[in-house]
Parts: sequence; structure tokens; C-alpha cells
Amino acid sequence: MENEDFSSLSKKKLKKLIRETQEVLNQLKSELKLRKQEKRHKEIDHMEEHFEDAAHNLSNLKSFIQKVFSEMRKDK
Repeated sequence: MENEDFSSLSKKKLKKLIRETQEVLNQLKSELKLRKQEKRHKEIDHMEEHFEDAAHNLSNLKSFIQKVFSEMRKDK
């Protein structure tokens, strides 16, 4: 529809085209909203895994810091 000349369309046809275009736009918006919701639901479904990974990483960090302090005490 790019660069299309709408001047030849009757008012009735132009209104119909606007209505149809709005319907398609509404459908596209609904589809986008649905996809965003599905993505959020998938992330929520995997949240427990994320927490487990975070807890594991935190545990590793804690062990590393304890080793560093232990080595620092030995060097004194």
C-alpha cells in the first residue's frame, strides 16, 4: 500500500479500508501481547532453576572468599 493513491476511493470504501486496517492492527497487537505473556510465563516456570543457580553461585563465591581470607591469614 506504500505510495498508493487513495483519492479515487469513495468515502464509504475509505472508511471500510480504515475499519479493516484497524481490525488487523488490533489482531497484531493482541498477538504481540500474547507472545509477551507467554514469554513471561516461561520465565516464571524457570524461576526456581534461576534461584537454584543463583544459590549455587553465591555458595561458590562464599567458598572463594573464605579461601582468600584463609590464605591471607596464613601469610601473616
